[in-house]
Amino acid sequence: SSGINAEYGVVKAEELVANEQASVAKGIKDECDADLAEAIPILEAALAALNTLTPSDITVVKSMKSPPPGVRLVMEAVCILKGIKPDRVNDPATGKKVEDFWKPSQKLLGDMKFLQSLREYDKDNVPVAFIKKIRATYIPNPDFMPEKIKQASNAAEGLCKWVRAIEAYDRVAKVVAPKKAALAIAESKFAEAQKSLNAKRAMLKEVQDKLQSLRDKFEENTKKKEDLLLIHLILLH
Repeated sequence: SSGINAEYGVVKAEELVANEQASVAKGIKDECDADLAEAIPILEAALAALNTLTPSDITVVKSMKSPPPGVRLVMEAVCILKGIKPDRVNDPATGKKVEDFWKPSQKLLGDMKFLQSLREYDKDNVPVAFIKKIRATYIPNPDFMPEKIKQASNAAEGLCKWVRAIEAYDRVAKVVAPKKAALAIAESKFAEAQKSLNAKRAMLKEVQDKLQSLRDKFEENTKKKEDLLLIHLILLH
């Protein structure tokens, strides 16, 4: 019985440890969810904006011979996030070579799976160099706002929202990433504690079952002895 009490004490102690680790894991998960709650609606709104665009909307942009500055600006940002390099062209004003994204943009817009590629963009692994450029050049630019871009093109407005959403999501994801790593460790520790606890519970149950079996046999034997004694006394009388 003292052995069982000791086992019971061990199980109770391990239950406390497992509950504490479950609480730690839940706390980290809640933090991750709260952080992502800021970025997810932005991302969903951007994807909804993309879903309103049709291939013909994209064709209109692609067909522009002299696109407005807002359209050029948005397509530059899209090209950067897609890792598409600009052409080097002569600037008619200075005669010097300058970067020009329009020809690569037209080629990108001509891809039948262009919109699909944006919807399926790997937002959790945006290369640091891409996001740095977006953050430094486009996000602070007052002309790079969806409401301003809309004046030039509805399609470009949707693409602008998408670029801004990817940047916002990346910002939050960088904060969440170490928390997700901590969550994985916490969940692993909890799983180990739970496994150990279940093994101890099984051992305790086995001992309790054996003890109960012994008690049952003892009671059965005691009853038999009492019955025999009773019969013996009856026979004597």
